[in-house]
Amino acid sequence: MKNLLLLLVFIIMSCNAQISKETKEQHAKSNNSSLGAKVLLVGTSHWNNYQTGGLDVAQTNEIDILSKKYQAELDEIVEKIKKFNPTKVFVERPVSYQPKLDSVYHLYKTSDWGKKSRNEIVQLGFKVAKNLNHDRVYGIDYRETSFPYDSLMRVMKAAHQESLITEFENEIKAYEKEYNEMVHSKTSLKDILLFLNDEERRKDDLGWYINQATQAGDINNHVGAFLGSEWVKRNIYCYSIMQKYTTPEDERIMVIMGASHIAVFENLIAYNPLWEAVELKDVLN
Repeated sequence: MKNLLLLLVFIIMSCNAQISKETKEQHAKSNNSSLGAKVLLVGTSHWNNYQTGGLDVAQTNEIDILSKKYQAELDEIVEKIKKFNPTKVFVERPVSYQPKLDSVYHLYKTSDWGKKSRNEIVQLGFKVAKNLNHDRVYGIDYRETSFPYDSLMRVMKAAHQESLITEFENEIKAYEKEYNEMVHSKTSLKDILLFLNDEERRKDDLGWYINQATQAGDINNHVGAFLGSEWVKRNIYCYSIMQKYTTPEDERIMVIMGASHIAVFENLIAYNPLWEAVELKDVLN
């Protein structure tokens, strides 16, 4: 009789443990389902730099996004992004800028304001959001960081790192040449965006910050490591802001930033068990 009672207790405990395990698994699945988001990554150049010099290290020419050719191609791209149906659009503007971003987006939705703007936030971000009837576009940029590129070059010269300087300059010139040729030949907007969002290009881009810039200077100088860490820091803050804006109802979101930012974002999302990166090429093809 005693052995029978012990057996019954063991069976009941085993059943309870199994039920508890199944409940936890169901809860985890529910959380993954409710909090998960597919994140469309769109790295761009800065279209506002048309016929002007930008602030980027690489100085390239820029497409005329207001031309009939690129406006027609942009409309086709927006239509395909509409099918992805992001519930929020995130752009390269600081959180402190949000009231103005709300104001100009309202003008864009209700008037002709913005038709002459070349900025990719307006041309792509606002256009997607308006087509999906969004109430706002979200600024997630963080700019309280440093980018001591001039100091980086000075310490390399002081350390007589001529080969490293030449490597930097050649890589920049090669990128400028390739991009400028696409602009000159009026390459399609789709192909330009796919070029900017190419996986290998992203690796090279982020690799410069964490594998090449870090070599600058002598053993006691860390300006290169500082520059790289500041760049990653800026993007982790941006990513954090995007996370805080995203709710369980947001199954699909979209982020539009300079292509170098997206290179960091892709890696951060790879470590988020609830988010999945979606490449632009998969939406456009």
